[in-house]
Amino acid sequence: MREQEISPRPAGSHRRAVAVAVAVGLLVGGAGGLGAHLLWPGDAEGSGGERRAKPSAAATPGSRAEPVRAAMVAQRRVGVGVVAREGGDPDFFTGQARLDLRDGATARAATHVLYDMGEGHTWYPPEIVLIGNRAVITPAKEMTGPEYGPAGSYRTESDATAAAADDVAVRNALEARWLAQPAHLVALLDGATALSTARAGGVRTLTGSTPLRTLAADPAIGRLYRPYAADRRDGAVRFTLVVTARDLPESLSTEVPSGSGDDTFRVEYRDWAKGGAITARPGPTPAPQWTATD
Repeated sequence: MREQEISPRPAGSHRRAVAVAVAVGLLVGGAGGLGAHLLWPGDAEGSGGERRAKPSAAATPGSRAEPVRAAMVAQRRVGVGVVAREGGDPDFFTGQARLDLRDGATARAATHVLYDMGEGHTWYPPEIVLIGNRAVITPAKEMTGPEYGPAGSYRTESDATAAAADDVAVRNALEARWLAQPAHLVALLDGATALSTARAGGVRTLTGSTPLRTLAADPAIGRLYRPYAADRRDGAVRFTLVVTARDLPESLSTEVPSGSGDDTFRVEYRDWAKGGAITARPGPTPAPQWTATD
């Protein structure tokens, strides 16, 4: 996905209702639902600070993913483009983000993520900075002011996962970080039950599948997969990861089984090592941090 390909795309204005129940330690929600995983016990990263998630157990000596994880963390910063649930799904979103990689399991993120409400709708996504489980939201200048209510004000959410239950942009920002950070690649590669590698001109393409239940149990990115695992516990996520000769990811595509057919996610990596540290800047004037030239 090139930069011009991550412009907003039309999608339905309704959001899928999520049913939440607790059974055998799983939160049972709609297959494509987003809210169920937000209440998963023991997932909070802490309020205001950055309590580091326990690194994936797979990121150990001999790990398949270790060369990729180490290469990513060494660069520290990266820009990404994200397209989630492409193809008319009501939970579709598209956006851009920049990550500040703290280690293999944690990342600060500055994001612009929102789905287009329909043809002709002007796209003014807020900037959302995620530091641990804290979200700092700066509205786009076109949507700033009392006439837009709380959504038009600079604000901080001390518990991003709780806020995401009612805030689409915060929810999408969390998913963008889970999709793009090193811990996701570690979970996919080291949990894979099938994996093949093809080489061409120094570029490697890794194709495989990882059980949903394995991904749902991961401490760093499991919240992305738990709604799917609750519905399709024996399912598997198919993925394709392209990495350079330096082991840096170029792109990641995943297909996640859901009740209505596979949900597809795409991440495009670019601008390695560019940009400054991601911080919680004061408002109310928007100060985008997602650009690589920040």
